Amino acid sequence: MNDLDKERQTEGRKAWYAVQTFYCKEEHLGKYLEKKGVNYFIPMRYIEHETLDGKKHRKLTPAVHNLLFIEKEFTEKELLERVKDCTIPFLLVRDRSTRRCYEIPDCEMLEFRAVCDPNYKGTLYVDTVTAEARPGQAVRVIRGPFAGLEGKLTQYKKSYYVVVTLATIGVMLHIPKWYCEKIN
Repeated sequence: MNDLDKERQTEGRKAWYAVQTFYCKEEHLGKYLEKKGVNYFIPMRYIEHETLDGKKHRKLTPAVHNLLFIEKEFTEKELLERVKDCTIPFLLVRDRSTRRCYEIPDCEMLEFRAVCDPNYKGTLYVDTVTAEARPGQAVRVIRGPFAGLEGKLTQYKKSYYVVVTLATIGVMLHIPKWYCEKIN
């Protein structure tokens, strides 16, 4: 298979870029990208705020500040050309060894988006180094809303979590260990 055939195969598959912003501007960059016709995803979660009169309100906020994901509809150069007049500083996350943009396959991103559901309360967000440093066993979830999800089962504060890592973020889902089966 020559290089042109490989390019055509990868063109047929969707991919995503991980993007780092600064100064908690991920939502502003998302709105800018939306105006430019670029699809994006920001992991969100609910946070409860108490007003001065004592009422509690839930507010949807970014789960991890300074991180969002852009759907790869263009080459890296075309994307940068499209957003060259953006006043919000950002970086495309790159693989340190190859210096190429870190591309996330659509199937992994689909799982990741399901894991980042803001309505699921048993979710912890950590950096990749922390997530990968935790000891654990490779498992597949066989019951519940995350059936089919693969990750690493680890124990944290007397509870079991399935750890999923992607780009610079690790997500720990509170899932009972009897909902999982070991993978070899």
